Amino acid sequence: MDRSYSQISWEISEKAIRGMLLEMACTPKPGLVDLTNNGANRDMDFFLFSISSAAICQDFYRFSMLGLKSESPNEQLLHSLRQEGMATEKRMFRATYGVNTQKGLIFIMGVICAAAGKIIRKGIALSANVLSEQIRAIASGICERELFVLTKKIPKRNLTKGEELYLKYGVRGIRGEVEDGLPAVVDHGLPEMRAGLSRGLSLNDSMVNTLLRIMSVSADTNVISRSNYSTLKERVQPMASEALELGGMGTAKGREFIIQMDELFISENINPGGSADLLAATATIHFLEKAGIV
Repeated sequence: MDRSYSQISWEISEKAIRGMLLEMACTPKPGLVDLTNNGANRDMDFFLFSISSAAICQDFYRFSMLGLKSESPNEQLLHSLRQEGMATEKRMFRATYGVNTQKGLIFIMGVICAAAGKIIRKGIALSANVLSEQIRAIASGICERELFVLTKKIPKRNLTKGEELYLKYGVRGIRGEVEDGLPAVVDHGLPEMRAGLSRGLSLNDSMVNTLLRIMSVSADTNVISRSNYSTLKERVQPMASEALELGGMGTAKGREFIIQMDELFISENINPGGSADLLAATATIHFLEKAGIV
């Protein structure tokens, strides 16, 4: 390996920061903060997301370095990522005065950056499939340890939103997505993004279509938490699919439908924030692949 671990960590983290910032900026995003409006949010806007991103982006380097240096079992690496991630969350909350802008994103990006570092340490070229396998290995057993156990014994503390939703609906949320190797990203988001770019769509429009594709398949716990499970299955997912069937950002009908989705989601307080996090992950992995870091 010709370059230092520090150089490689910066290369990985730059792609993660790029994915995070591009997700923030791509517009329009139904129900989400973008350059046009605040979506179904009363406590955050594009400026607060920018402040939050500036506060947490330094830690993507640390996540990458943990993977590059790790000689420990995957479960121990996940524990180290969790400890680092908790410190990152504290920085986020200090910067946003207590508003949860990117907590889910921190977890996803932590695992992606660490997985990328671990792969490069082995001298293997980064690809979406290889990353997916490494992410699965790092997160193996997380649902059994943190969710399945709840059916046997409820802890004597306040449950998190993710734990409550698992007990109510059996939805594993971001834990399940990561433990499965990010299938919404690898099997759906990335193919949509590549297809859009290959057809000549702009990066912005390709990412909006990618968000719609992810929304059409993702068990977005942010939607369920703020609305309910039927809203996800009967409205959000079908509408995202319909927008793509109309051509998405590639046609006038598709663009008009997406704007109508945004207006509806805002009026009904529907916020697919989990899908937005997966969009940032999709862009990050796309750029990691293109960079060919080894």
